[in-house]
Amino acid sequence: MNLKLQPMEVDQDDPFKGDLLNRKGEVENLTALLIAMNSPAVLAVDSRWGTGKTTFIKMWEQHLNKVGVPSLYFNAWETDFSADPLVSFLGEINEGLKTLIGVSKESGDSWYKAKEAGKQIAKRGIPALIKIGTAGVIDTNELIENEISGVLGDLASDSLDEYLKQKAAIAEFHDSLESFIRLSSKSNPVVIFVDELDRCRPTYAIALLERIKHLFNIKGLVFVLALDKDQLGHSIKSVYGDGIDSSGYLRRFIDFEYHLSEPQKEEYIESLFGALSINEFFEPRKLYDDLRYDRDHLKGALSMLAKSCSLSLREIEQLTASINIAIRTAKENEYIHPALLAFLVFTKNFKPELYRNYVRENGSESDLIGYLCEIGTKESRKDVFQCAVIEGLLIAAKRDGYATESGSLSRHKSVIGDDESSDLEKQYSATVLKVVNRPAGFGHGVDLDVLVQRIDWLSQFQF
Repeated sequence: MNLKLQPMEVDQDDPFKGDLLNRKGEVENLTALLIAMNSPAVLAVDSRWGTGKTTFIKMWEQHLNKVGVPSLYFNAWETDFSADPLVSFLGEINEGLKTLIGVSKESGDSWYKAKEAGKQIAKRGIPALIKIGTAGVIDTNELIENEISGVLGDLASDSLDEYLKQKAAIAEFHDSLESFIRLSSKSNPVVIFVDELDRCRPTYAIALLERIKHLFNIKGLVFVLALDKDQLGHSIKSVYGDGIDSSGYLRRFIDFEYHLSEPQKEEYIESLFGALSINEFFEPRKLYDDLRYDRDHLKGALSMLAKSCSLSLREIEQLTASINIAIRTAKENEYIHPALLAFLVFTKNFKPELYRNYVRENGSESDLIGYLCEIGTKESRKDVFQCAVIEGLLIAAKRDGYATESGSLSRHKSVIGDDESSDLEKQYSATVLKVVNRPAGFGHGVDLDVLVQRIDWLSQFQF
């Protein structure tokens, strides 16, 4: 049993081996665009958290290297403990560039000069800051007027000197790095991927963007930033205030934006079933007539929820992994009603009040069914059928034998007998009634208490 999805290891020889989201076409199209692009340039790959950006750019990186375009991967979040992103960035790419591109003596000298100039840029401003800090802690009553003037004069002189030195260092950095790339990359651009920028400290993320734009705006260099633009916008506002136009601010640094296509979530769930060994769990249950479709019902429920509620890949993975734990203690021939279980786990996480009202002893299913129909009947006919199955199980789980009939059940009987009802409405209600009358084969109902116990046990884990 695998409790969670393992990170994809990108094969250098076959970058798309194990690709769960069919990203190959996107990578190949972007590669053709990138090779034809006038450098320098900054391209942002924008997609919300949990949609597979890291895997995407790692596959793209290996694909570029395979077709002869030198590229490097830099994880900004892993280095945001550093005071200056320039220091950490140069440190991380130091060996990578030399190994990837190959360094002759001439280009090696250029890279050495670029690094030394980068060090000088990072150091600038420190002497003046020390003097300002010292002046701030000295009791001004003990300073005579000419001493104050001397300190301020020194600071002004230092500021001018530092400005001139930094300007010279930046010019040398540009010239040396451009020379290194020209001598080493064989006319192809050098591509540097920057990942997890939106997870960094706001001040670090902004400083890194500024460094990239001002210091690495160099012919032959292309940056690809993997980010969640909305989240990065929050970081910008936390530094500059809510009044700032974060999109306008980002346009200062980003030349092009590319939005990752929406993945086929049903295919992703199918891949998760294999990766998390869920298929193996359901295999022996196929020997029992009443349980043979359990796997399909679970997949159908997860697919419907993922599409209807626009769940991210990370959210789909976490929901699937939690249900995987919830079902593992079940016996081979035990009724677990996986579609209902999945929906209840989902509602407990996303609509906890509806869940609590449903599972309490005198709770009604009507509000939860209303929410289910709101989200589950927007998609394909297959999802509508899955919604009907879950609704039937929700009614059956709250049914007190055959002595009482809920309003939900009466409504579906009325739909079937109403000549003005559409064929689709009648089919939906017929499916609900069929599930209510036989939710687990002849003579078996839905034991809600057992399902709640599984979900309560699951709540002791954190995903």
